[in-house]
Amino acid sequence: MPIGTQITQQSINGQITACALTLRNVCQQIHNLSTQINGQGNGLALLGMIGFGSAPDPDNPGDISDAQLAQNVIAYLNTVAGVYFGTATQDSEFDFDQELSQVWGGQ
Repeated sequence: MPIGTQITQQSINGQITACALTLRNVCQQIHNLSTQINGQGNGLALLGMIGFGSAPDPDNPGDISDAQLAQNVIAYLNTVAGVYFGTATQDSEFDFDQELSQVWGGQ
């Protein structure tokens, strides 16, 4: 909603609906990505086959490979989607924002 626009019950209800639908759709996309990569139980190998490097990379946290970084990020995202869908829990404190910032590309 643009700054200065009059807030109404209808506008707030519209924003709630839009946010809820967007969150649902994003969580479904994340679930689909995880299934696409990990569905056959060969996620890391599949990532390597499609071009993600398997050698340690000093540009990645902990010098992990590009394939492992992608696998980790998919797992982080899928945990968030799993919490949304009620299929996963996060038992300990974990900063998803910090972990996912690795792939923001400066945005």
